[in-house]
Amino acid sequence: MSNPRPDTFRLSFLCPRYWGIWVGYGLLRLIGWLPYQTKFTVGKAIGRLLYRVAPSRRRLVRKNLTIAFPGKHDNDLESLVKDHFESLGISLIETSINLWGEHRNTSHHNQPNPHFHFTGLKNLENASGQGVLLVVPHFTTIETTGLMLSKVIPFRPIYRKHDNALMEYFITKSRTLVTDEGDTVKPLMNTDTRAMIKALKKGDAMMILPDQRYRAKGKVDVPFFGKNAPSNPGICKLAKLGNAKVLPVFTRRIGIDYEMTILPGLDNFPSGDDYQDVLRLHALYEAEIRENPAQYLWSHNRWSLKKGKDF
Repeated sequence: MSNPRPDTFRLSFLCPRYWGIWVGYGLLRLIGWLPYQTKFTVGKAIGRLLYRVAPSRRRLVRKNLTIAFPGKHDNDLESLVKDHFESLGISLIETSINLWGEHRNTSHHNQPNPHFHFTGLKNLENASGQGVLLVVPHFTTIETTGLMLSKVIPFRPIYRKHDNALMEYFITKSRTLVTDEGDTVKPLMNTDTRAMIKALKKGDAMMILPDQRYRAKGKVDVPFFGKNAPSNPGICKLAKLGNAKVLPVFTRRIGIDYEMTILPGLDNFPSGDDYQDVLRLHALYEAEIRENPAQYLWSHNRWSLKKGKDF
């Protein structure tokens, strides 16, 4: 018997081992009914709670920020840590919006969102005619980035399979979107290289998040904020084999609004030198992070720090 699709509901999801996830899901659903602006207030409160109840994660965030911004004073670092946790809390709210927002209603497909603002849409037009890799580093605005992109281009999100089947179901559902034209776009698993290359050759667009720690075969150690980080050069292979343009995309949360910037397609990418190509991407990430430090995902162990030794 073949394995069920990740977006297929199973009766086994009702077993006791999933009840904790259902509680969290239920809370998010309740939050989803709050007024739009109130959701952000609640999100910040959730973040402040996470700051207090997750000391190990808090130490990791602080260590990561110390590496990235060695010249910052302790008080400034601690303030940034707190801002980051508030941003994490809001990201949970954004997941709720993505799962149950008005865009899920077909009658709202063609309605513009007054909170979404775009710069660089012309760069998308210039890349038409071939596959497009939309490079989105791990900021806490990932869920909203996917939603905003769905408003301007049909694309396939690339994601890593979650170990928990119910979480996999929820993630797949949240990242399956219907475009303004009524097309359903489903995510692609990051292990399905063949499907990704086929889609790119067909001229499709894909959203890829290549900036997290990578320790599998083929990794390259590339400086990130001056410290070597195990990195995935797979985007270079995808761009080459799929004949795709690579466009970095950054989204900033400003109050209750969002500003997305789509950069021009990178010239001579890939160059044939994976190290230099990834270093080039890292430089772009760093420039954006310096402008918007609290919203990058510092709670991820990017530099393979060892608990108890490094933080």
